Amino acid sequence: MRTFDIVIIGSGIAGGFLARQLRLACPDLGVLVLEAAEAMEDYKVGESTVEVAANYMVRRLNLGTYLYQHQLPKNGLRFFFDSPDKDLPLPRMSEIGSDHMPFHPSFQLERARLERDLVTMNRAAGAEVELGAKVVDVAIDGRGRHTVVYEQGGERREVACRWVCDASGRRHVLFRKLGVKVHKDTRLNTAAAWGRYRGVAGLDAVTDAAWRSRARYTSRHLSTNHFMYDGYWIWFIPLAGDLEGTANADPRPALMSVGVVFDKDRIGAGNAPTGTLPGPRTRAEFERFLGAHRAARELLEGAELEDFQSYAHLPYHAEQYFSADRYAVTGEAGAFTDPFYSPGSDFIATANEFITQMILSDVRGDRAGFEERVAAYDAYYRFKYDSTLRLYERMYPVFGSFELYRLKYLLDFNNYYNLVVWPFMADRVTDVGWIREELKFTDLVLRALSTMGEHFASLASDLRARGEYFAQNEGRFANGLNGVAQLETRLGPAIDERFRREQVDRAYGSVFAALVERRLGEQGLSDRARLVSELPLPQVLVFRDITPERLARLLQRIGERMTKELRDELPDAGIERIELGASGVISVTGPAEGTKAHADALSRAQALWDASAGSLAHIAL
Repeated sequence: MRTFDIVIIGSGIAGGFLARQLRLACPDLGVLVLEAAEAMEDYKVGESTVEVAANYMVRRLNLGTYLYQHQLPKNGLRFFFDSPDKDLPLPRMSEIGSDHMPFHPSFQLERARLERDLVTMNRAAGAEVELGAKVVDVAIDGRGRHTVVYEQGGERREVACRWVCDASGRRHVLFRKLGVKVHKDTRLNTAAAWGRYRGVAGLDAVTDAAWRSRARYTSRHLSTNHFMYDGYWIWFIPLAGDLEGTANADPRPALMSVGVVFDKDRIGAGNAPTGTLPGPRTRAEFERFLGAHRAARELLEGAELEDFQSYAHLPYHAEQYFSADRYAVTGEAGAFTDPFYSPGSDFIATANEFITQMILSDVRGDRAGFEERVAAYDAYYRFKYDSTLRLYERMYPVFGSFELYRLKYLLDFNNYYNLVVWPFMADRVTDVGWIREELKFTDLVLRALSTMGEHFASLASDLRARGEYFAQNEGRFANGLNGVAQLETRLGPAIDERFRREQVDRAYGSVFAALVERRLGEQGLSDRARLVSELPLPQVLVFRDITPERLARLLQRIGERMTKELRDELPDAGIERIELGASGVISVTGPAEGTKAHADALSRAQALWDASAGSLAHIAL
């Protein structure tokens, strides 16, 4: 019986990346990859990557040159908003996106090609990769060596190994063999349908001069383009391989991945928005669904749907992902949340980092350190799943409103760069001490995500009732990168914890103040420094409801602090009280009206109240 250090089940990007990382980190490790497919030709979704996965591929896997030569650079995330009748032409739709390539790279992956190339690269690096090798049994021996049985070419083969890592995707090969339950998560009740279209001209083929200049002629085609609707979204993702063909055949147009993700509780249900189509489940329903949206219909004109797939339900999770008995799962073999924001490859990068460090610790014979890593990494991965799910849990009712989603994206994007990308780039994610500190804030983070989700969903309901949900969906543009510009020169190997905390408070304060202003109709409230400074994250969590009474108490507290400051600044003015009323009306009690003392105190109070917060909600516009 042949023996290996690690057997990896599956050679998709999760397993292929893990094999490459292990061989780069420790070339002496014996790695066997068992892939059930005879050839790596399957079309898979998950083409879009974001910054954590891109950093992992470039920095940890040394794939930068390959990605730029054989895949597509990605021009960030881009979002378009439509009318209630879904009839706006693309140039008139409100848009959130960049006017230049983001300052940290990401990529659009043609998965089948990448996975084929990974087989070649991993074999060249010394890993054994067996195609057409279907794993039929796994026996885990926590004290000795595991046994993996697979069938290949009609023969049954058996190997021994110290580690088993499952990267088999939704087949969950290891968990099925071990009897580990994978839980369907109904907190987010989403489904998806998708396919590849050949011959899509793409967004850059739109010739409207004003629309193209609005984004400074940057390539919208290279973005992950989201068309946003109440309860669902449609993606357009370009794939590498323009003008594919052979020497003896006419070149073929490139493929475009197009898909729909929808909330089953809102689409086709009794509480679905008026005019909403049922969520597509079949190929015919999918094409009909896309055809009901003018922008999508015009982009797909003349294109041919090459293939179609769907999932009836998206999110699921397990109770454990890494074991001290020396087995682990990565990618969709363990958990999946939702494809919005493209987190799937980020989960792969994080899991693979953890698995590599656990294996290296085990190989070094550091039993205590190994067990410590297993416990910390598993707890953090479970927290990562739960926090990501809560991020999405109440988002779908918000998607169709430019006004609402602009604020939601501002908060989410800032938190992603600050709280997720930065620690990954600084290699803190695998630091057990850092993880322990982060896990102390689990409850705070989860409450923050749930609380803000409830506020956004409540405001969405209010705006629908007022007939204002779609009010800003035409003709507007917000540069999504402006909200994270302050992080551009900071992200890197050195972590500034004080700056990170300040950015968390600034992001939550800016966005929450804007929500209060819109919910209560208090114009001019959201960029006042005095108010935003009173809304750090812990204070935001106190606001379970946004009501005039809660705002009045907040303004009273600000007034009391301004009173103390002005008494110190103007000790002879006889100031008794500064009050902030509705619509920003300020009153000064103490000095007689008409006197210079009253005028000076009122002028100074007004200046303090009018001082700009530099709110991210306003900068991003």
